[in-house]
Amino acid sequence: MSQQSKILVVEDEALTGMELQKKLILWGYDVVDIVSSGEDAVKKALELEPDLILMDILLKGCMNGIDAARIIQKNKEIPIIYLTAYCNSETFQGAKVTQPQAYLIKPFDENELKFAIEMAFYGHQSRLNLKKSEAHYRILTESSQDMIFIINKELLVDYVNEASLKHLKLTKDQIIGKPVQNIFSKQVFDMQMKSLQDIFRTGNSIRTKNHFIFPDCELYLDTRLKPLKTDNGEIYAVMGVSREL
Repeated sequence: MSQQSKILVVEDEALTGMELQKKLILWGYDVVDIVSSGEDAVKKALELEPDLILMDILLKGCMNGIDAARIIQKNKEIPIIYLTAYCNSETFQGAKVTQPQAYLIKPFDENELKFAIEMAFYGHQSRLNLKKSEAHYRILTESSQDMIFIINKELLVDYVNEASLKHLKLTKDQIIGKPVQNIFSKQVFDMQMKSLQDIFRTGNSIRTKNHFIFPDCELYLDTRLKPLKTDNGEIYAVMGVSREL
């Protein structure tokens, strides 16, 4: 990782905090501060915007590390690694809700911490890249003149873009999560049903050309239906793209 990577250490034991600082500097990281309370952790995280926080759970003051992490994550997207001597189920379940990058029980091995930090940076960057990619795809689909939709195995609508809403004369709240048969006429639904069943059964993409009747117009649509699959190959939904001919 770059030497410019900034780490905030939140540790109520001064000696432990100093030992962590020495190791982090040795590994090439910039320790922006060491604080001992949850209140200071929130203040410094928002002020210094570190790339990672090493967070003890039991801290000085009225706020513990988990509560501090919740507040920080509401304001900044900063990955957190818990370093704690508490390994009881209640503490772990509370920490899990904040989605930490790692939960290390003291005393931990030096390499364990080093690898956890490296994985935290890698995992966080991967999530940021994924979110950026999803945002780009959403912009493309929402600005498309084609009608784009996703229907899951329960025949409920998972997604429709703005072009689809324009022709259906409905809001997203009236469509998302609703059965397909409640949105389209019986004639249209019957045509869709056959194609959807074929895709879920065979796993093959389908292209159809059909006449559709919408509330204020009639269109002849060229529709491409493609199965969406999990990593193990199971079909969980069908994405369709309809273009007016």
